Amino acid sequence: MSNTDLSDSGELPAEIFQKMGSQIPKLGTVVDKKYYSMLILSFLMNALISTILVSDVLAAEEITHHILISKSSRQLSVISTEGVTLRTYSIASGRGGPGDKYRLGDQKTPTGRYKVAGFKSNSDFFYFIRLNYPNENDARRGFRDRLINKRQYDAILEALDSDMTPPQDTKLGGAIGIHGIGDESQAKINMHNTLDWTQGCIALRNHEVEELLAFLSVGIHVVIKD
Repeated sequence: MSNTDLSDSGELPAEIFQKMGSQIPKLGTVVDKKYYSMLILSFLMNALISTILVSDVLAAEEITHHILISKSSRQLSVISTEGVTLRTYSIASGRGGPGDKYRLGDQKTPTGRYKVAGFKSNSDFFYFIRLNYPNENDARRGFRDRLINKRQYDAILEALDSDMTPPQDTKLGGAIGIHGIGDESQAKINMHNTLDWTQGCIALRNHEVEELLAFLSVGIHVVIKD
């Protein structure tokens, strides 16, 4: 039997002693079972506490702000965890008008809680920041109203639980995100400043998207209100 084996003889694995700074018993040494159990329990508890502390620190470092979008006010704001508004931008949203997005082709911007799911730099609209639409509420409503079947519903929930982009090819629609306006002609800028012109996304001026990127990473929460 090797130093790393666990057996009924009560021999303590060499790795445990090394990580705890204790002397490694010679082969064949039998350690009292109560002492063995206490050492193992102590090691596991310390490892668990360390993991929790590291996770808490990482979470505190990562979650410092969220994005709040008001379709009626035509504004996108970066809000700190303390409730301080860090940035505010004017936006255009879906040409489908107020109300929640219901299905593919309605050209409405969805309302609810979403997350940043990815980035695409070579976009026709300068830059595309993908959101994890549809969310659980979108999927539940779509399944209730028979826009999607049980398999599609389950696939959406599984993707969301795994922090993956949910299926984009159902009758609920997809490709919802934040983007620029592409080539900035004066006519296009005037349209952007006065009309909600997108097919369901949230649009900013190109330089504003560049500035917003400094606040974004995969997983950042985006709240969209009517």
